[in-house]
Amino acid sequence: MEMDSDASFSCTPEEIVNAAGIATSNLLPEKSKDQYLKEYDLFMKWRTEKHVGSFSERVLLCYFEEKSKQWKPPTLWSTYSKLMATLLIHNNVDIRKYSKLIAYLKNKSVGHKPKKSRTFSRDEMYKFLHNAPDEQFLMHKVLAIWPLYAS
Repeated sequence: MEMDSDASFSCTPEEIVNAAGIATSNLLPEKSKDQYLKEYDLFMKWRTEKHVGSFSERVLLCYFEEKSKQWKPPTLWSTYSKLMATLLIHNNVDIRKYSKLIAYLKNKSVGHKPKKSRTFSRDEMYKFLHNAPDEQFLMHKVLAIWPLYAS
């Protein structure tokens, strides 16, 4: 982790530097913090393997180009979002300014059709509720009709 510019000044009290460090560590979403840090660690490992020292736009373009061969556009965007937050927090690098990277990700998304989740039709639900044996599917039936009465 790079030192904050304020921490380099001897006039900043240590307690302020420590408080800022604690506040910074809480910037990631609590529920998905592990996922953000995992993505960050993968990127940092990739940088080490490639012997790259910078966080330039070219470096990130190369990283996303490699990942685009195995990931679909929504996963690339999710990775971008996680790296955007973690690089800003840990390395003070703002990749939102990388216009070529954003254009690259937008270009990769052109023509991508997201999968639509299949849902049961009204007739399928009726058949399931009336024909499926209660001994085996009672809990499923209760869970299927719960939202209708819970609201």
